[in-house]
Amino acid sequence: MKKTILITGTSGFIGKNLIKKIPEYYTPIEKNGKKIDLRNREKVLKMKKVNTVIHLAGKTPYSKKSSNNEIFENNVLGTLNILEYCIARKVEKLIFVSSYIYGNPKNNPINENHVIQPHNTYAKSKYLSEELCKNYAKKFGIKVIILRPFNLFGDLQKKDFLISNIINSIENNKSIKIINKNNERDYLLIDDFIDVILKMINYDCKFEIFNVGSGKSYSFNQIIQLFEIKSGKKIKRENKISKKNNIAKIQADITKISKKIKWYPKHNFEEGIEEILIKKKLLFKK
Repeated sequence: MKKTILITGTSGFIGKNLIKKIPEYYTPIEKNGKKIDLRNREKVLKMKKVNTVIHLAGKTPYSKKSSNNEIFENNVLGTLNILEYCIARKVEKLIFVSSYIYGNPKNNPINENHVIQPHNTYAKSKYLSEELCKNYAKKFGIKVIILRPFNLFGDLQKKDFLISNIINSIENNKSIKIINKNNERDYLLIDDFIDVILKMINYDCKFEIFNVGSGKSYSFNQIIQLFEIKSGKKIKRENKISKKNNIAKIQADITKISKKIKWYPKHNFEEGIEEILIKKKLLFKK
């Protein structure tokens, strides 16, 4: 039987890439063409029945004029209303895309059992949303999968992220600001994350949480050097040091997801960089 799928947050980075892979989906839109505000429970509960919900929607720190209250209200209340919709419409499965919520890790690589210590408002809102999902799964028997992506990058990503800023620098010969250049992060190409979501649609479980990353980390300085090699262009940069919310290294332990669903990233970081540069026609040809 064909699955019907509701996707929230189709205008975001993940959503735009996901809908290219799922041709038939439903998204919260009113008859007048406006998006349904997920904070409005009455309207959310009137949405048509589906088999699976992929919940991506949320307000990020990068959204224009986002206050802490708005982030909590949109992300937590929105998730609560989606859960209520799942109960009312007897939805079979909810796939909730969370975030990195481990803060400054006690050890690397980081597995799903690592202590939770959200380091900003957005991460806190995602953790509270996770707790709602966990409670609803336990109390009402909704099948729930929580995905915790680490650093995603790729096509259609907005500005104000390291990789998109680097691309902008190459295209426009602009200088970029790098905070704590030796800090390391785990980067995963968006295409590989989309593959995870697609696999989860058919993965049967009652409740699971998965870290999703590459399992490797690179310093900001190494990343810029790789882009310089691959593009053949020198990137102008201004190095800054900041102790605020400073996290020296983040690396995902992807043992659980690899064993449970037999998933491994198809692209290493260098291949991911090349894919972006090819699409932008910026790859250096020797």
